[in-house]
Amino acid sequence: MKFRLPVLSFALLLSAGALAQTPTPTAGLNAYVHQAMTQWQVPGLAVAVVKDGKLVLARGYGVRELGKPEKVDANTLFTIGSVSKQFTVAALGTLVTAGKLSWNAPVIDYLKNFRLKSSYVTQNIMLSDLLSHRSGYCDPEYMWYTSDDTAANVIQRLRYQKPDYGFRAHFCYNNTMYLAASQFIPAITGESWNDYVAQHLFAPLDMTRTDTTEAAVEVATDVAIPHARIDGKLRVIRRYWANNMDVFAAVGGINSSVNDMSHWLEMLLADGQYDGRKVLDPAVIQSMETAQIPIPAHTWIGDWLRTQTPGSHFYAYGYGFMLQDYGKYKVVWHAGDINGFATAMVLVPSLHLGVIALSNMDQNRAPEGVVFRVLQDYLGLPHFDVSQALYDARQKAEAKDKAAMAKLAATREKNARPTRPLSAYASDYQDKFYGTAKVSLEQGRLVLRLGNPDFTGDLEPWHDNTFRVVWRDAYYGKAYVTFDLDAMGTPETLRFASAPMHYQRLQNTVTAATP
Repeated sequence: MKFRLPVLSFALLLSAGALAQTPTPTAGLNAYVHQAMTQWQVPGLAVAVVKDGKLVLARGYGVRELGKPEKVDANTLFTIGSVSKQFTVAALGTLVTAGKLSWNAPVIDYLKNFRLKSSYVTQNIMLSDLLSHRSGYCDPEYMWYTSDDTAANVIQRLRYQKPDYGFRAHFCYNNTMYLAASQFIPAITGESWNDYVAQHLFAPLDMTRTDTTEAAVEVATDVAIPHARIDGKLRVIRRYWANNMDVFAAVGGINSSVNDMSHWLEMLLADGQYDGRKVLDPAVIQSMETAQIPIPAHTWIGDWLRTQTPGSHFYAYGYGFMLQDYGKYKVVWHAGDINGFATAMVLVPSLHLGVIALSNMDQNRAPEGVVFRVLQDYLGLPHFDVSQALYDARQKAEAKDKAAMAKLAATREKNARPTRPLSAYASDYQDKFYGTAKVSLEQGRLVLRLGNPDFTGDLEPWHDNTFRVVWRDAYYGKAYVTFDLDAMGTPETLRFASAPMHYQRLQNTVTAATP
């Protein structure tokens, strides 16, 4: 279970999208986009620029799917990842404006099943804490990522997570807290998050090609396909967690195009107005763009921010936005990543300038490079290659990860045999926080299945009671698990080597061999 960086090269095709006749607003942007896409091996990318209430550029580059001729244009749908969080905040803001909610509303007043390990935090945490990542709990990515669960059950299991920091003492990004925040909407309105956002944001913004469900994507046309590098080759991958993505749309699963997203940019830059309609109260946008907590150095987000804009003096988080200075201007922005897609969106409110870049390559940072190159030209700043800086940092990080995995791989014993018969390991294992792990004996081999069916893997004996997991979905790579034995020699726990996941054997459960 590791993230991947694309390193192969291929030809990039430029396709002109809507407004193709509009001159590029910055000198050399096309060349820079090509450069960044080649560097990160991005099959397709789309970009839009909004200035002074007008769409000045909306253009596609490359292809929707590697090896096929269909080109990306300004209407191509991409999954926008964590930029989706802004829509959750805005939807909640409409309830604040209507007097049905306060940013400082106690969470337990609205979410009756919400509990954290700390009873003090449970009693005092507010909606504003969820939206600004200052709960003291970091993102439990393995808990929700490897589980097939409803939003209510994910929130229910948060009570078993250990805090990482003191309450409101430290910024720490947390997707599940945004999932909890999204549940205020059905609690207050009786409507699903999906329906409420479509009615109160997408419809008045004329975002006619924007959706929040996997079913809608399956029947849509002009859709970008996700890609990743797997075993040294660039490949098409399955869309993220197709069986359950609708649950997490409020966190990172909105699908949109740069044409539709330009309407979002225009509204945010116009104090909530779009095409003569009031969509958001200016006070909501002000709250979103007000710093709530600083983002410290020596965290993965802090290091990332300082790598891409080393000259900035402050970094903070508002509600759904990162905030910083860039040159002499305040910039509000956010990135988004989800399997096979990466996004970057940036606003300079005082200049009425907004940029959005969407791409269909896993964990690439070309979108940040593109949006900051546009900013550099509009703000009159020297060109600093953000894409290159982030690429160099990623190369170093990946080299470190590869070295760690190579060290684990080197522990293999020739003709390794586990200390117990394979049938002894077959059982159901469970952790209140991480969910379930089922080990079964099938056709003479052990198979591991986690709660999310995407995580089904074959276990290869490695040494002693350690096995290598080869996930059947090659996107997830390989992992290592160790079984700890009790005094009677029975495998009692299952734990991962490079993840905090651990499971306890359920008593009197044996998974029979499959013929």
